[in-house]
Amino acid sequence: MNWPHLRPGDITGILFVVILVGIVVLLLLLFRGLKRNENFGFGPEWQCTRMEQGDPICVRLVDKDTPNKNMPR
Repeated sequence: MNWPHLRPGDITGILFVVILVGIVVLLLLLFRGLKRNENFGFGPEWQCTRMEQGDPICVRLVDKDTPNKNMPR
């Protein structure tokens, strides 16, 4: 099989892409934990806290403007 010879421009392009992919992977690994307000698939009315071991604990936030349906009138 005849492989074409790499020219200096080809080597520069390959190195540029390798460095670019490396930077993107490094940034994703370093800054993946910056988003602390994760809701784990729930809506915005839920607040979840990640636990050291086990599943996260999620509680539903109460809207103080809406009347409570369980209270007698």
